Amino acid sequence: MNFSGSTLFCVRVYTTANAGSCARSQLIRNSIAGCYGAQGAEIMCFSATASFTVAAMTAAIGVVTVKQVRHPRAILLAAVPLLFAFQQTTEGFLWLQLSGNSDSGNTATLSLIYLIFAEALWPTYLAVAVLFIEPDHRRRLIICFFAVVGAFFSTHLLLGLLGTPPVALIRGHSIGYYSYIDAYSWPVILYLTCVCTALLISTHRIVQVFGAIILIGYLISAYVYFSTFISVWCFFAAADSTLLYFYFKRAPAGILLRTLNS
Repeated sequence: MNFSGSTLFCVRVYTTANAGSCARSQLIRNSIAGCYGAQGAEIMCFSATASFTVAAMTAAIGVVTVKQVRHPRAILLAAVPLLFAFQQTTEGFLWLQLSGNSDSGNTATLSLIYLIFAEALWPTYLAVAVLFIEPDHRRRLIICFFAVVGAFFSTHLLLGLLGTPPVALIRGHSIGYYSYIDAYSWPVILYLTCVCTALLISTHRIVQVFGAIILIGYLISAYVYFSTFISVWCFFAAADSTLLYFYFKRAPAGILLRTLNS
């Protein structure tokens, strides 16, 4: 199915919006509405309840995961479910704002916080987290390269988010964000490369599985939920992050410490 028309419409609205910030925000809202529906009917419904439920689940497992940590270098990876829990909690409150008589200031703040996590944090954070637990020297060099690329890319995305007022709208049964990352654009390819490569080349099987599920989640979200794929993709990635608990649970203490000290 061809998405070029709706995608170009989004880009055109953004680049030609030279009026005040209110007018620009309204044009962005229209562009999101124009993009929605490119893939037809959705097959799942999301809500504040769903976001809070996933947040509670990942937070609970995240606390248990952190308690399994036996080496400081593993803390970043163990904290991934907790960070996803905070991200999903933010979106839960955003759902409440958008579903009722929302305050534009609160909506913009919640949208910004959510997108900082969804876009600017993960390309760098996941690569660094995997780098700290990787025992193989050659793989560490590759992961380090993508961590550096991710840091530059994250900075670029962060500056873009801070420079452009974020806009979020409920589209059907999901939240659509106006963002620099389009489901089929070059930034999302770079994003995927930074996020997934470090996970997939890790020597740890569960970390590899986590990376594969994130990649599959992107493909499904981008195809089925084109205009709201960021929200849907992060929703499933948050739930999938609970897999990391088994990395710390199944690894015997001695083996894990030798791996981290290598």
